[in-house]
Amino acid sequence: MPSGPCSSHDEQVRATQPGVVASACLGLAVLAEVGAVVLPWGLRSPYDTIFFAVYNLTVTAVGALIVSRMPGHPVGWILCLFGLQGAVTSELAIGWGLRAVDEGWSGGEVAQWVGLVSWCPGALMWVLALLYSPTGRLPDRRWRIAVWAAVAGTSAYVVGWSFSPSSVNALTGELNRFAVDWLPGQQLTVVGGVLLSLSAAGAAVSLVVRFRHADRTVRQQLKWVGFAGVLLALMLPVSIVLWSVSPIVRVVSPLVLSAMVIGLGAAVLRYRLFDVDLIILRSVAYACVSVFVLTVYAGVSVSLGIVVGRSSAWQVAAATLAAAALFRPALRAVRLVLDRRFDRDGHSARLRVDSFLEGLRSGTEQPDRIQDVLREALRDPQLRLLLFLPASGGFADLRGRAAELDPGLAVVRLERAGVPEAVVQYLDTGDPARPSRVRHLVEHGRLALQVARLGVELNRQLDELDRSRARIAGAADEERRRIQRDLHDGAQQWLVTVGLGLRGIEGRLRTTGAHEDADRVDGLVADLAATIEELRRLAHRLPPPQLDLGIAAAFRELAGRSPIPVIVDADPERLDRSTETTAYFVGCEGLTNVIKHARATAVTMRVVRQNGSLVVSVADDGVGGARAREGSGLAGLADRVAAVGGRLHVESGTQGTLLTAELPCG
Repeated sequence: MPSGPCSSHDEQVRATQPGVVASACLGLAVLAEVGAVVLPWGLRSPYDTIFFAVYNLTVTAVGALIVSRMPGHPVGWILCLFGLQGAVTSELAIGWGLRAVDEGWSGGEVAQWVGLVSWCPGALMWVLALLYSPTGRLPDRRWRIAVWAAVAGTSAYVVGWSFSPSSVNALTGELNRFAVDWLPGQQLTVVGGVLLSLSAAGAAVSLVVRFRHADRTVRQQLKWVGFAGVLLALMLPVSIVLWSVSPIVRVVSPLVLSAMVIGLGAAVLRYRLFDVDLIILRSVAYACVSVFVLTVYAGVSVSLGIVVGRSSAWQVAAATLAAAALFRPALRAVRLVLDRRFDRDGHSARLRVDSFLEGLRSGTEQPDRIQDVLREALRDPQLRLLLFLPASGGFADLRGRAAELDPGLAVVRLERAGVPEAVVQYLDTGDPARPSRVRHLVEHGRLALQVARLGVELNRQLDELDRSRARIAGAADEERRRIQRDLHDGAQQWLVTVGLGLRGIEGRLRTTGAHEDADRVDGLVADLAATIEELRRLAHRLPPPQLDLGIAAAFRELAGRSPIPVIVDADPERLDRSTETTAYFVGCEGLTNVIKHARATAVTMRVVRQNGSLVVSVADDGVGGARAREGSGLAGLADRVAAVGGRLHVESGTQGTLLTAELPCG
């Protein structure tokens, strides 16, 4: 039969129909539970009503979710339909019955009785769900007997309890008004309870049978289901015996059952399968510690009661403090024992990370070693830890260098509040539990990761600050060179031309005998000469054209103009313009200070490369006493050196001064 748009549309419709039905079941369950809460308000304990409403809605919601994703899986339909049944025939019926009896409406007693016996189909739901989990099929055909035993036990129990003369209405305390004398109701109740309990035990055994023949994935699913199955096998007999006796059972049961439903749904939907081991270990640890803490609380309370002889607030406070003080140490000890016994690899890896974190807190470890520690703990030399930097919107390694993801490695992404924080790339060994193990270990060491990320961001910002300062200094140097050219080629030449013109005028005035006017012109020429000399001194302080030939040539040009003998020791190697310009100003400022203040007879200017830095020094044999005082030329020079990431030192005693600048030059 040819396929086309119509057939595709039909398939889509058929695919959405189960989801629509499941959504309808959930909607009806919500309406039923709203009525179940509102109707008996003030007539029934709100704890019973609300807790069982939460349970029934959890069952229906998880079932609807499974149906929407896996329409052919029977567990989804079992949960969805039985959840709706519990909401309508149990909770809503009880609510209606209580309100009807109180208001004198009809059918109140019948509704109460139907609601009280409707817990039993809920037990049948669990037996069926466990038998068909997680694959949606029975282990084999022989297990059909468990299905029929559960159905028969449920039917016998419902019929026997409904019509047994010994049954008691738990809501009113009255004996059964619907008893049938000739029907062996009590015997049917016992037989039904036994069959239902045996079928529940059989469902738990079926999980063991599945586990023995299952692959790794199904085994992880069965751990979720087994967790729920063990809770059911323990709770069902207790509920049957104590349901009408202990109100605590009626409160705790729906909460435990809700957790079981969520676990069952996680198993069927394969949600975080390979986290289940850790979740179970943590649950067992908290359960053990809770029992221990409650025991301590009870022991301290009873002991103080015996000593004091009466109950008091001090007694309660002391017991609470003792329990609170022991909780964390006990939890740590229990988790250590369980991890060492059931998760040896993970335990060893966490110990390695814990040792690193302790060193980080004490200052003996550096945060950027977290990648090496993870490689060692996970035994993966190819592991990469990349940090997300919000400023750049990309990833960087632990040294702050931009990095790209390696397509040949698996990826685990870490986020905080929806914002990327880091990615961990590791070698995929085919172990489905490895991503979860990597994630948990990295999250365990998250403190080091966050510190390393802050360090990388700080270093990148400092690097950008240095680059920005270097750009500013370079722009200032370029502007100085432009001004020097303008002064030399423009203003100075023009002033010299004006001076020559004035000298000509002076000569003609003297020839004509106007000596007084000639003297005034001579004064103007002298002022003009002083102005030209000042411009030359300003130009002298700017990078000279000789710097275009390198710092060695520039220093020799300075030495040639000095009235004091100067020895220049400089390598002709060229450096970047910014470094050479700063070095020139160090030499220029140092030599100027020697000429003005030192009364020296010899000066040495030296430029050498040393340990990745350019060391510029000016030494003299003068009187000393030089200081980088605020506002002085040396203080300004120190700021200029710092702008390119360097340092300036001044050593000046009574016999000479040594000015040294260390400039980064790669």
